[in-house]
Amino acid sequence: MGRLGRTRIEANTTTGRVRGAAQEAGRVAVYKGVPYAAPPIGDRRWKPPVAAEPWSGVRDCRRFGPSAHQRVAGFEEFFDGLVRGLGLGVVRRTVLGAAIKLAPTKQSEDCLTLNIRTPTHASGLPVMVWIHGGDHTDGSGSEPMYQSNVFPERGCVLVTINYRLGLFGFFAHPELSAESDEGVSSNYGLLDQIAALEWVRDNIANFGGDPGSVTIFGESAGGEAVLNLMTSPRARGLFQRAIAQSPSDSGRWLHLDRPAVDFDPAVDAGRRFADAAVGAGGGQVERLRAMDPEALSDLYRERADLGRYFYPVVDGVVLPTAPMNAFSAGAQADVPLLIGYNSDEGSLLATFMHPAGAEFEAPADGASVGRPQIRAAFERSYPTGEHVDRLFAEYPGLAAGEFEASSRHAGDHMFGVHVDHASRCHAAQGHPVYRYHFRAVPASKRQTAGAFHAAEVLYVFDTSFPLVPAAEDAHLLVRDMGDRWFAFAATGVPDAPGREHWPAYDVDDPRHMVFDRPISAVQQCPAQPGLDLMRERIEWLTGELATPVGAR
Repeated sequence: MGRLGRTRIEANTTTGRVRGAAQEAGRVAVYKGVPYAAPPIGDRRWKPPVAAEPWSGVRDCRRFGPSAHQRVAGFEEFFDGLVRGLGLGVVRRTVLGAAIKLAPTKQSEDCLTLNIRTPTHASGLPVMVWIHGGDHTDGSGSEPMYQSNVFPERGCVLVTINYRLGLFGFFAHPELSAESDEGVSSNYGLLDQIAALEWVRDNIANFGGDPGSVTIFGESAGGEAVLNLMTSPRARGLFQRAIAQSPSDSGRWLHLDRPAVDFDPAVDAGRRFADAAVGAGGGQVERLRAMDPEALSDLYRERADLGRYFYPVVDGVVLPTAPMNAFSAGAQADVPLLIGYNSDEGSLLATFMHPAGAEFEAPADGASVGRPQIRAAFERSYPTGEHVDRLFAEYPGLAAGEFEASSRHAGDHMFGVHVDHASRCHAAQGHPVYRYHFRAVPASKRQTAGAFHAAEVLYVFDTSFPLVPAAEDAHLLVRDMGDRWFAFAATGVPDAPGREHWPAYDVDDPRHMVFDRPISAVQQCPAQPGLDLMRERIEWLTGELATPVGAR
């Protein structure tokens, strides 16, 4: 793996030599901000990624590259709720909240970089490629919670990536589709992820990794990205194992050129955004590409009604169908899958979501949604009123938008049903599946967040929030999850010496690993009628969206 000197670490890539730095008393080599594609700026805005330009000499890769442009708003709401829900004292709560808001983040369109952590002098090690969360609108591979050497110290190469987000990563427009050889637009962020995996295939051996032993893993939007990559033909062969932690919003059903649930076609929303940004008429994309990225970002944040369309879309090419449809049809990659979600996913999300789910637009002013509007939304989303009645019976209070019911429903609707459906389909088709449920809650007795969305990330990477005390026995769960994630990446089976055997998921005898403190254990998956109803909804929507528009 390159050359280890007294203070310098270097390695070759297909575009030039890079210099990193040593950590952990020289045991781990760290490379930051390594370009995997050319900057998508100027005329390359809203185009598929292309290879980075070669450079001469040695490129200094000891600092992270800029993050993609961020939407921020939803991220701030999530962290505000987290700070309140951790059960901290007033002083710690105030300091932590201020620190999160003031944390500097350099943002740029020139964001297509990745970071590598690898044991020094390594060769032929398994590779783990992390795809960050953040609702496809926020986040980066350089966030502090991912800056950990626990996986390299176990014996693998860890890669974290940036990709284009929100408006810059998932903007659809008829003119963009017209200039594409395949007649589609959007999904540039997904193409970035694929380009990063291609870079890993072509370069990771120089950093001590085995390009034939790659595990993709991610949480929330990153978990959805894992399922998207499993169902995109462009990504076939670029990874051999997959871990989807709380895969989100895969059921949003957003399509490029047809309406679905409460969504207009993505190209129509893109045209409306362009009208607001540069005025109506031809040549909108040329004028948009000439705009300052900050001005575009400001408008993107202002127009939440349009911003909800800048997400991965079913375009028939890069993403041939919604991931849940693909799993139903057996059209996903036949790789081992580790997948799961947390017991209180909705605790920090339900306050700013529509009770019927992210497919429906919540009031911009934070006002509550009335009972008739809630009923109408669910009736648009489920096959019959009888299905809606059964759903309301499973989540008492949901019909009125009560928080506890909305929180439970949000966790199951956004995450649980995707885990359940993908697990059942993948296993029934003969592929290994390892399913988990994470239940560890914050240490404070005053906490209200529960096993909140993204809580397991801190255990997987053995990191923590500043000023937030960890439970005395947290290290046991940290070690357990880290050992199992590494074992899965190395062998395709999440079993480690001294740990309870984790059986593969069986549709006829469904069991999952329950991660909790102080002891994790395999348990029978409980009956969940709410998830059964949501799976019926998936199958119904699959049929609805296979029907030509106008023929329903």
